[in-house]
Amino acid sequence: MGSECAICAKHQGIGPLVGPVIFENDLIIVTHRPLDQASPIPGYLFIETRRHTPTLATLTDPEAAAVGTAVTRAAQALQKELTPEHVFSAITGRTVPHFHQHIFARPLGTPPTIPWTDVDSWPDSPRTTPTALNTLCARLSTHFPRQ
Repeated sequence: MGSECAICAKHQGIGPLVGPVIFENDLIIVTHRPLDQASPIPGYLFIETRRHTPTLATLTDPEAAAVGTAVTRAAQALQKELTPEHVFSAITGRTVPHFHQHIFARPLGTPPTIPWTDVDSWPDSPRTTPTALNTLCARLSTHFPRQ
């Protein structure tokens, strides 16, 4: 699959989805959501298959194992580095037909009125800068195996 898939394009370093890489191997890639004015909050990761495949049901056994390990390590890394109130994970697959799993932190002190899926709507949520995000991603990467 090529540039018609936004995630395949992302893996080639093209497009608005490109964010800092935390971990990658021949099966998966773990990245942080790119910063923009609508989402300057740290702690929102994506785990994606390298192979263009649309859903959880279409993963190979090795891909499923790699995703499972990465999800656990990502959650542990976010917990250790950000000490959030909670770490969530979701697979929706409704926008881009390329397998990707969301792993994201709910900052400590988030008001209960803020939906679990929308910490971005909290005006007092922690914000980050590109430099601070790169530093965070370097720390998160230490929770993944070295290649």
